[in-house]
Order: sequence, then structure tokens, then C-alpha cells
Amino acid sequence: MADLNRELAAALPLLQKAVFSQPTEGAEYQKVTLRPVTIKGKDYFQMEGFRDNKAFHRNLSREETLALADESLAGRYRQVLLMSGDGAAQYVLRRDGSYKKSGKSAVPRPGGEAAYTHDREKRYLLAEGENIPALVDLGVFTPDLRIVKAKYDKYRQINRFVELIDDAFSSVEPGKLTVLDFGCGKSYLTFILYYYFAVKRGFDVEMIGYDLKEDVVGHCNAVAEKYGYSTLHFETADVSKDKLLDKPIDLLVTLHACDTATDYALDFAVRHGAKYIFSVPCCQHEINASISKGGDLDALLRYGVVKERVSALLTDSIRAGILEDMGYTVDLMEFVDLAHSPKNLMIRAEKRGAPREKNIPRFRELAERYGFRQTLLELCDRKEQ
Repeated sequence: MADLNRELAAALPLLQKAVFSQPTEGAEYQKVTLRPVTIKGKDYFQMEGFRDNKAFHRNLSREETLALADESLAGRYRQVLLMSGDGAAQYVLRRDGSYKKSGKSAVPRPGGEAAYTHDREKRYLLAEGENIPALVDLGVFTPDLRIVKAKYDKYRQINRFVELIDDAFSSVEPGKLTVLDFGCGKSYLTFILYYYFAVKRGFDVEMIGYDLKEDVVGHCNAVAEKYGYSTLHFETADVSKDKLLDKPIDLLVTLHACDTATDYALDFAVRHGAKYIFSVPCCQHEINASISKGGDLDALLRYGVVKERVSALLTDSIRAGILEDMGYTVDLMEFVDLAHSPKNLMIRAEKRGAPREKNIPRFRELAERYGFRQTLLELCDRKEQ
């Protein structure tokens, strides 16, 4: 027979997570997860409880965690999983209220011991064991919320995107937030971002995903309803010509919005006063299809593969420079390792200043000299006419 509280106390120094599941009649939540978190330099244990498809969070000290386990958790859940640095153990509730320990084993991690040691140091925002429906539907998590080994790279990529968002919003007090996702497709990133803002951070978020395909939009709205995400919805729209949300927005996201769709999305963000922009472009064909010889860059246009890459980099450099002229502080950064995806460049922008024209005249001169078209640059020209 195992004393669950004594076992939990012993596991806390190296705890990765504790999961209390299969509630009895006296349980407050359908499931409870405890995991270590660091907030403003201080260590806590975050309690995440699920009830009626909603998540409730509390950050607790070591003593508060053990008190919670003693008063509200032990004896009220039929199964308990403790995962710590020295392994994992499963506990099953007996009829007499005690727990039977069903064994202890090393915690497996993709990539062997080195990867496991690294992951003990790395605490992902979207942690294994969290009830994140989109990660289950994507096949990244198993139904019992464990990482699928074959999907580990995708798990890291998704966390990387959310971590970049969190870098911008970690100091922002939760309140009303309007988020648009252009070219959302069925990638489920929209659902994961909604989970981050609405469930994990507690923002009063209105989120809209736009896509060209009606069947995709219908599917996504059905999924949002299934998850209970009442302020997330999807619309069929072409960002280049259709009327979209006509009010200020806080955050615009594009993940692989194809070719010039990224330009129209960035233009929309600027015109509607978006404070934050996170854009991972895709398929930058426009300059590659129109650029011609005209000067010092000619040596880079001789070979098709080089021309294509130079054109893509030039496209995103122009986009970043225009956003700077619109008053944004801009970073161009690798979103994920190139080995995982060739479409790995992210434009991250935050509105901090007043517009000033510095880069745009240079881009106009470059476009005239080499005869190329670039949609965001042309949209700037149209506004000035």
C-alpha cells in the first residue's frame, strides 16, 4: 500500500507532472494536473482542473500543493500518475481508500537519454498531460494526453509558435482581445492559439479564422463548437477583395498564407491598427515571376534555384521594411529549424511608433530598376494616390 501524499512530497523536487483522473463522486474536477511553473522568477506548482469543458488554474506553493492533495485530491480519483526526474509511477485507488502502486519505470522520451535530459530542463508552455483537444485531434497527443513519439517535432514546432506569442503577451494583463487568422486552413493552430489566450491566459478573446474553402470553414466551425470555444468562429473570405471585420484588431496571425495573401493580410493589419503581427509567409512567387536583369543583382538571377530563394528573401525584406515605415518594430527570424520546414521565416512585428517613410522609396526604386511587382508595395502606392 502506498501513502500517496508521501510519494507526492518525495516527487515534488523533480516533478514533471502529476495527473489525477477517473474522479469519484466527491471530486470537484473531472481531471486535475499539477506541474511546475516559474512565474516572475519564482517557482510554483500550477493546478489545472477541468470541469464542464472549462479549465481552472491556480498557482500554488509547495505547502499549498501538498495541502490541496491531502484535502481535495487523494482518495477522490481512482488513478494517479506521478512523473518525475527519476521515473513514472501509477497509483490505483482501492476500495478501502488506499492506493496501490502499480510500478515505476523510466519516463521514455524521443531521442534517448540526451533528449530526455534536455526536456527536463525545457518546460513547454503546452505541456504533456494538458487537456488540449486540438493536439489530440492532430495526433500529437494520445487520448490519455501523452506525446506521440512520431509527432514530437510537430509538438516542438507548435510550442515554438506559442512561445513566440507568449513572449509578446506574457506581460499583458488579460482583457478583451481581437485576433484574426488569415488562411487558417485545417492546421489547428487557430484552435491552439485560442486555447492559449482563452483557457490558459484568461483573455476575453474574439477570434476569427478566414479561409477560401467553404468545406474547410464548415469543418472548423464544427470543431470549435465541439470544443466549446464559443468566441472562436470561421468565415469563408478572400482577403484580397472581400469585406472583413471592420473594427480595430489586436493581433493578426498568418501561417503559410500563400503568396500575395500574406501582403493583403499585412495591409489589413496596418489599416486596422493591429498592435501585433505574427506572419510565416509561404510560396513567394510574385517577384520571382516578374524580376528581370537590371544591375548589381544580376549575378543572383542566373540560376533558377538561386533566383527563387533570392526573390523570396527580397519579398520578406520588403514586407518587413514597409512595416517599419508604418511604425512597427520588426524582427525577421527562423520560426523552426530549416531541417523541419523550408517555410521557416517569421515576420514578427509590434506597433510602437508613428509612421515615417524611409524604406519605401528605396523599394520603389529597386522595383523600377528590376521590373518586379510586389503587392504590399503596390498597396502602399495606391493609398497615396
